[in-house]
Amino acid sequence: MKLRFLFSPFATAIAVAVVSVAVSCSPNHELNPETDKTETDSTTTEPVVPPSPPSTLPDVSSFSLSDVFELTFGGEQVFPYKGLSAGDYFEATSVSGLDAGTVRRIEVLSVSDSEGARLSCPEKWIGGMCSLTLHVGSSVRNLGTTFVDVVDRYDVPRNARFSLYGRVVDSEGKGIPGVSVSDGKNVVQTSENGFYYILSDRKYGYVFISVPSCYRAAMNRSIPMFFRKITSDVTNYEIRSFVLEKEDNTRHRLLVYTDVHMANRTEDKQQFTDGFKKDLAAEFERAKAEGIPVYAMTLGDLTWDQWWYSNKMEPKDYRDLMADTEVPTYNILGNHDNDPYVADNFASEDKWRSYIGPTFYSFNIGGIHYIQLDNTIFNNKGAAQGTVGDLTDYTEGFTEDELSWLKSDLSYVPKSTPLVIGMHIQYSNRPHVSSNGGNTFSQAMPSAQSALLLDLLSGYKVQFLTGHTHVRYTNFISDNLMEQNVGAICGTWWWCGYYSSHRTNMCRDGVPDGYEVIDYDGTSMTCYYKGVGHDRNYQFRAYDLNNCLIDRATYCPKVATNFKTVTEDLFRQYACGYDTPRDDNVVLINVFSWNPKYVVSVTEKETGKKLTPVRIAGYDPLHVIHFNMGRMNTNSANMTFPTLETDHLFQVICSSETTTLEIAVTDEFGTVYTETMTRPRKLLDMSKSTQW
Repeated sequence: MKLRFLFSPFATAIAVAVVSVAVSCSPNHELNPETDKTETDSTTTEPVVPPSPPSTLPDVSSFSLSDVFELTFGGEQVFPYKGLSAGDYFEATSVSGLDAGTVRRIEVLSVSDSEGARLSCPEKWIGGMCSLTLHVGSSVRNLGTTFVDVVDRYDVPRNARFSLYGRVVDSEGKGIPGVSVSDGKNVVQTSENGFYYILSDRKYGYVFISVPSCYRAAMNRSIPMFFRKITSDVTNYEIRSFVLEKEDNTRHRLLVYTDVHMANRTEDKQQFTDGFKKDLAAEFERAKAEGIPVYAMTLGDLTWDQWWYSNKMEPKDYRDLMADTEVPTYNILGNHDNDPYVADNFASEDKWRSYIGPTFYSFNIGGIHYIQLDNTIFNNKGAAQGTVGDLTDYTEGFTEDELSWLKSDLSYVPKSTPLVIGMHIQYSNRPHVSSNGGNTFSQAMPSAQSALLLDLLSGYKVQFLTGHTHVRYTNFISDNLMEQNVGAICGTWWWCGYYSSHRTNMCRDGVPDGYEVIDYDGTSMTCYYKGVGHDRNYQFRAYDLNNCLIDRATYCPKVATNFKTVTEDLFRQYACGYDTPRDDNVVLINVFSWNPKYVVSVTEKETGKKLTPVRIAGYDPLHVIHFNMGRMNTNSANMTFPTLETDHLFQVICSSETTTLEIAVTDEFGTVYTETMTRPRKLLDMSKSTQW
């Protein structure tokens, strides 16, 4: 095995991520350099010329960590500092992932006055986020936390017809065959020995792999390392290789979240950290205790372009905010993740590519082929710094490169493999109650783009995961195509949490801010929606409409001061019908994840009488209070993002104003969620409680 002994502890941040291909978990083949040489037309390799050492080496006491600390997989490299002796060492303690807490030594093997120290890489290690300490003699120095990038420098035989090449191996150095590798335009697969070759125009500035099933990649902050940056020089021959670790993920858990909209305002960082990040940490610990690998997918709008520069919250800041997250997270961008000052769809994505990763890619976990697609075409004309471009100037669709890549990617995926596709903008719109009580919905994606996409997906069983709407719904589009539109982490752009002093946050349809928890076992799936800060059994909310009167004096006494042109009509409009007293003994139930396969049943506890739930279109009273009333009571701005009419509401008529109800909601997987509702239940009490 030939190794290049190059080392750069000063390397700039290398964004990396993971994409996979459906390959079996059968044993890998040993590398055979002789066989590999016969597979290429030209196997001559240029001699590796190490950089000239500095005339005067700096003392190790001046060394400080950068974003990346590089090590050579299975080999050694020079650390260009003086002041070390053989036997000194770096100690790396993993701070994330399943090996969190594992301690490894990076030994100083020898010292040279001209080169510095020669370091070893721990065996069978793929790297990751680590806390580093430097042990020099009896002294110990804490260096901080960084990403330890274990770089495979095996001298893959070069083929003169291809300018980009490398290999994909496991932690023992064995080649992994059948792994899809792409530069964003071309897709090739690794050979029996894990080698790949691409003739690349370098447009996207990286090469990425589709991480195969039964493997995992190292994690940089929360981002799996499935891609490596390349130069833009098309004449430059570059080796970029990947080292993966085996992992049994046939059974796995996926956490899906979207629309974080970090803007560094409305206390959103505090709400996000105290709420969702605590949930994410708890989900990781729960999965670890159950022995289930856990991953996350985001669906875009992680930031908010309008606030990138003024509030210092752009993709890099979001990445750093997630640095201590232990769940490997595959990200995709939304319309608000484009640079507002840059004209051109491709150029506006540069910051995303620099700090988060590719804008479309795939990966495999267990029996599922996951695909992340950018379905936003940003048409911004650009703007001067200090102003804001036309942030609404975007359309839904795909670039030619992306569709061409998808076609090539799927050419290696059997039709029997289920596809889970993440996109930001919804494929279909939220459903409505039809005139006969059934379910109806329309297509959101432009028909021409939909036709192109469906043609490529023909013959596959497909599950779309989407965001963008800040509501929650499921549509069964055909026998082989369904969509789950996921509620937003930010709820109604963090305002409900802000107005309620962090007691509650919710989306425009009254669904709590939250995320999907999806368990896969092979190709079978179960899932539920998890409200941030709530128990998993919190799947619906019931209102006693006899006690849901919303009056100005109680809920928005300052509306006349804030809205100078306020009229009773304005208040009535945003009270959504709840400004009128009722005594008809109706109970309203908001079933957060309802779809046509759910069953809602209600029984009067005292009499045993079964009531008939009727699905209706209406408005969630708590959202009316926590957003509409909160906004009119505290803000003189326009009434943006008011309570949205939703069709996952059910109402029943009770025998009296004190009837106790037994409510049961059964999901499509047979899980039953129950609540005993004691009445009367006052809306004012609900609005002050963290229970709801």
